[in-house]
Amino acid sequence: MKEKLYIPVKLADEKVEIDIEEIKKAKDKRIVLEIQHKDFTSIKIEKQQNLLIQLKEIIKEYKIYGIKIHSIPDSVDKKNLRLLKKYKVKEIELLIESSNDYILKNIKSDYKFKYARKVATQIKLKRFNLAIKLVVGLPESTIADDLNTVKQCIELKPYQIVIIPCQPEDKVAIKNLYEQDEFSPLSQIQMMERIKESINLIGKSKIKLVKIGEDNKAVYGINIIQFRNLIATDIWYNRIVEKIKSYNVKVKIVNVEVNPSDVDIVKGRDNSNLEKLQDVYDVELRVLENDKISKDDFRMEILKTYTDFLDDDD
Repeated sequence: MKEKLYIPVKLADEKVEIDIEEIKKAKDKRIVLEIQHKDFTSIKIEKQQNLLIQLKEIIKEYKIYGIKIHSIPDSVDKKNLRLLKKYKVKEIELLIESSNDYILKNIKSDYKFKYARKVATQIKLKRFNLAIKLVVGLPESTIADDLNTVKQCIELKPYQIVIIPCQPEDKVAIKNLYEQDEFSPLSQIQMMERIKESINLIGKSKIKLVKIGEDNKAVYGINIIQFRNLIATDIWYNRIVEKIKSYNVKVKIVNVEVNPSDVDIVKGRDNSNLEKLQDVYDVELRVLENDKISKDDFRMEILKTYTDFLDDDD
């Protein structure tokens, strides 16, 4: 199957804006046109249809796979879904901020989780690919609340879960609570730990695609790619430590083979993971490239244990 490529579509009044040259360069890819609107189904249905008709012509001319839209539960109905199906919409990313109705009410969301679950079910019944976007660290949301939201979203069996770290500027209601001193956002470290726990929970399910944050958006004053890498680096560190601890020997030096795309993240920024392993566990980690190993997988080999080290001294 061809690699999937999402190409952004901007909406300007009654017209769509798209980089046709980018489409021409990606003939070997499975192209999905992603409409950059946080709630496409909230647009008047006549305008939705007009915009989709424009994209239909582009899809036909360049043999594009289909369209992805973003939506929220209270703007989706059966009439909308029939229209989307007609015009080659293949994927719907549905925002379900929380599974806790009190938290939803507190941030002025116009839906309850029961209704969001119903909408997600309808989307799947109509054979759209469902992705779910949830928010971690909302006002008054505990770690138990956040993990319960993750569990509830897993049960809806989306192909992807997008985890959004809550920031005050994300929504007017949240910003108001923050300015009234009724909401203290999680610190960066707290947020990273909560997201890692969420990812660990998702990792135990059959959902293979997990994304953190929204592209081109900064969190905690750093760009989202850097933030994702910080979390990925921590996750790799914990995986490696867990593997080392599973051996019945005191490890001194280990090789870890990973896909070339994972090398820098495994090492950590400025080799932070290598230094941390050395400082905390007195283990020397050597990271090697192996393009035969799948991304996010690894192979470990013990080169030297402390027993070997002592024997050498003798």
